[in-house]
Amino acid sequence: MIDGTLDSEVFTLVDNWPSERNIHVREPTDGFLGAAHHNVATEEYQAGTKVQARNKGTTGKPGFSTFIYLQVGVQNAFTAIAAKSIVVPDSVASWFKVTNDPDDCIVLPTSLVAVALSAMTNLYFGWFWCAGVAPEEFVPGLGGTYATDGTVETGRIRAVHLSVDAIGLGPCPEGEPGCGIAYEPDRV
Repeated sequence: MIDGTLDSEVFTLVDNWPSERNIHVREPTDGFLGAAHHNVATEEYQAGTKVQARNKGTTGKPGFSTFIYLQVGVQNAFTAIAAKSIVVPDSVASWFKVTNDPDDCIVLPTSLVAVALSAMTNLYFGWFWCAGVAPEEFVPGLGGTYATDGTVETGRIRAVHLSVDAIGLGPCPEGEPGCGIAYEPDRV
């Protein structure tokens, strides 16, 4: 059982990944879920590449969203990565290799967070949402609720280990970096 939920339209993510947005890389012409570059065995972009796109507000909140190109490491054996899965670094050797397994990640709680756009395969590369508003115009599957630990208040959030052996969102203590901002408390 998930302890609580937070709707995609009442929080934003903050980019804490150790790479800069590349102004020369544009949104892929076939979208962020394009078969030539998303969930592929061979990286089509360098891992860590970021692209910013504007969500016009036709679907979801208007504003900018940042996408980052990452590689999946080891997934949670009981819950495969899917759209809206919270992922965190899986490897000290490569910050751009991620997991949704709270028992296999480098550290939890953490402010280094991204959200999967779709189902992913182990060791494959693809785009993830890492900052700004939920990019629902680009990936409709990102709309709706996200799992929380049931204690999120208005303010900064970070990734935490949920009671269901998954990674979700939880409150961020004062003085520690967060991965985003909740504009409303979660629903328990």
